[in-house]
Amino acid sequence: AAWLRAGPLVLINTPNTIWALIAVCMFECVPYDLSRTGPAASAPLSAAFFAARLPLWLGVWLGYTLWWHATLHWFGFAERPFVAAREYRPGRVAHNLVWSVSGVVIWTGFENVFAYLWATGRLAYVDETAWSSRRGALHFCAALLLVPLWRDVHFFFAHRMLHFNALYAQVHSLHHRNTDVEPFSGLCMHPVEHLYYFACALPSLLLLTTPFALLWNGVHLLLSPGASHSGFEDHWQADAYHYFHHRYVSCNYAGTNAGFLDVWFGSFVDTLKPTDQKGCKPRPDAKATLTRPPSLEFAAYLALSAGCVLAWAVAASDVAAGAHAAAPRLAAHLAVLAGFGPVA
Repeated sequence: AAWLRAGPLVLINTPNTIWALIAVCMFECVPYDLSRTGPAASAPLSAAFFAARLPLWLGVWLGYTLWWHATLHWFGFAERPFVAAREYRPGRVAHNLVWSVSGVVIWTGFENVFAYLWATGRLAYVDETAWSSRRGALHFCAALLLVPLWRDVHFFFAHRMLHFNALYAQVHSLHHRNTDVEPFSGLCMHPVEHLYYFACALPSLLLLTTPFALLWNGVHLLLSPGASHSGFEDHWQADAYHYFHHRYVSCNYAGTNAGFLDVWFGSFVDTLKPTDQKGCKPRPDAKATLTRPPSLEFAAYLALSAGCVLAWAVAASDVAAGAHAAAPRLAAHLAVLAGFGPVA
């Protein structure tokens, strides 16, 4: 109840203020082209759309995350690291960058699919030209306030699901290669995890919303992990509870703002273990590297998961190009394959 009562303040007393301003600037300065002749209307996964939007997302994500990484880990803007004797390893940062960039690419794919549905009239939306109307203003305010709250709930349950044994071993363990986190480790995930992390965009598919709601969701998804994985406790966007999660694994599945969910489900931890009370000792995080070849199991699972999504992507692109009509049963089977195949 207290969490819901604080909902209207979600943009005032939290880092959401910065992310919301970035989202508004992106929406106003680089709006979606949802015309029938625009790149979004050509295909669910369009090279022209990626050429226009991927550099934008990469620039925003890299600029924001690099700022946190540089100020904290290079220039010493903070003084209280969770691990005082940490060793800075460029190879680990490179590992985190590569898997994070794959996440930005996947998010651009999500955005392309939504923009295609809007531009071709397959999915209704509130036209952004109606900002001056009461209806447009209500949708804008609702998106600003509700997206962060929805993110909290979705993150807890999606994150908790990823800690079931099989999913953790094959998917989420990649993210947990970093026990001593740094900003680029925030979005460093297995591509299958990115699929379920970005599934937070579901309300834009089920509800009549403005495209701003999707963009705001995307900004939140891509930027919020950076500072929460900073590795330091003495800055405005620090998240000690999530550091405990990386340190001890089976606790604190929610973000700081929704810690009550961990309390309800018995997974809340708010103190270091006795062995760490005098200072957390560094851990090697040896798997967070690009120099060690992946196991055959890892490579096979990644290839099979990619095949599930690729089958849907090829079929969807053929239908969009008019190569053949979409058979409802085949479309349903391909959707199930893409949605559930990677975790089957």
